Amino acid sequence: MSREKYLIVFLISVLAVCLPLRAEGKVIILDYHTFLGNGKSNIDYSEAELAEQLDAMAAMGYKFVNLDDAIAGRIEGKANIAITIDDGNHTVYPAFKDVFEPRGIKPYLFVYPAIVIGHVRYALTPEKLRLLAQAGCGVGAHGYHHNAVTDKTWARDPKDFMTEIKRPGPALAKILGAAPTMFGYPFGVYSRRAEDAVAAAGYSWAFAADDKVTQVSFDDPGLDRMAVPRTITYRYNRNILMRALKDYLAYDGPPLFEAPAAASLLPGEVAK
Repeated sequence: MSREKYLIVFLISVLAVCLPLRAEGKVIILDYHTFLGNGKSNIDYSEAELAEQLDAMAAMGYKFVNLDDAIAGRIEGKANIAITIDDGNHTVYPAFKDVFEPRGIKPYLFVYPAIVIGHVRYALTPEKLRLLAQAGCGVGAHGYHHNAVTDKTWARDPKDFMTEIKRPGPALAKILGAAPTMFGYPFGVYSRRAEDAVAAAGYSWAFAADDKVTQVSFDDPGLDRMAVPRTITYRYNRNILMRALKDYLAYDGPPLFEAPAAASLLPGEVAK
């Protein structure tokens, strides 16, 4: 081997050892909604129930990570959970101060701005939304009026369909000073037309949601950037969620809690 070739091989070997590699990490993205604690909705938790569930996840060995860090590849391993909260209910702020912030968790908020700008009684105020953003919570669009962006919606009224995608970005920018880069589909449902429209509107990532517990790798070249899965934390399948989390880590400790009785409202309802 010539001296030049030897030096090239040597330098490649050194770089391979010294340069940090992007470690593939996996994350489960959970989707919460409200924290009223009135027992009327399957997508609502009291603050005490929320704290109990988060602490049970941590006891299994899960680490709570920011959604932005997961996307950027700043996570390692498979014991990662990112918290998202949909809609923009007024209970998000006290839940953040009482439960999330003391645990070092900064949820990502998907908000539909019509209720914030309209000062609807059950919504976050613009001031509280700004405070959450200043505290490190990411904020993304969740439609404008929280109407589904499905083919059925398009067939009924294409203008309303496009309003849900085009209008929330500028509206949130007026509140926060910058347009969101992520979009969470209202009700977690979407269509191929919606994916194309969300991408055309300038969003980098879009998120679906259902009751399936799915690990996401943002390093996966096959991941659909416009339909990243999230897991809705329904009360009625709380045990299923925790068993799935346990199975992913092969957790073999004692039972962590008993599931509450199912609430009376149907899954997918926008709790108020």
